[in-house]
Amino acid sequence: MADRPADGTAQRLVAWGDELVRLHDGFRRDLAALREDADRLRRGLAPRGRGAPPLAEQLRGHCLAFCDRLHEHHGEEDTALFPALGADFPELTAALERLRREHAVVARLLARIRAAVAELEDGPDHDGPDGGRTARLADDLDRLSAELTAHLDYEEAQLVPVLNRLTTLPGH
Repeated sequence: MADRPADGTAQRLVAWGDELVRLHDGFRRDLAALREDADRLRRGLAPRGRGAPPLAEQLRGHCLAFCDRLHEHHGEEDTALFPALGADFPELTAALERLRREHAVVARLLARIRAAVAELEDGPDHDGPDGGRTARLADDLDRLSAELTAHLDYEEAQLVPVLNRLTTLPGH
């Protein structure tokens, strides 16, 4: 957003790129916590805190909320931010296409995680040659972490410098 002082020049009130990094850092923290809880569940450890719900229940709720927030964030980027940036900064076309492709990869991993979390409704399972559904969830979260970390790092490298120069959000 911009404000105009008496001389009529625009001043940046928000560094949009820095805001994007803060949002991404929240995703990074949440995903690290999910991975830690999945590892605790895989090892059969109890939930933290007295009177806390079972770890599988906590993990299921946290996973679904995280998946929803990340999916919504990527949807907003794909439908609003990226088209506006592409129109104003054609030099970003290749980077924006790569980011859209990476969103599709992340979406497939989120679908796998949602399916794995749904299986936890039957309780954690540590049996089977691959460690059971608990191990599969932990493995999927590890894959998501690798993909998402690379994606967020690339997005920040490409977009933060541009976003931090803007006085209004693209398309507004």
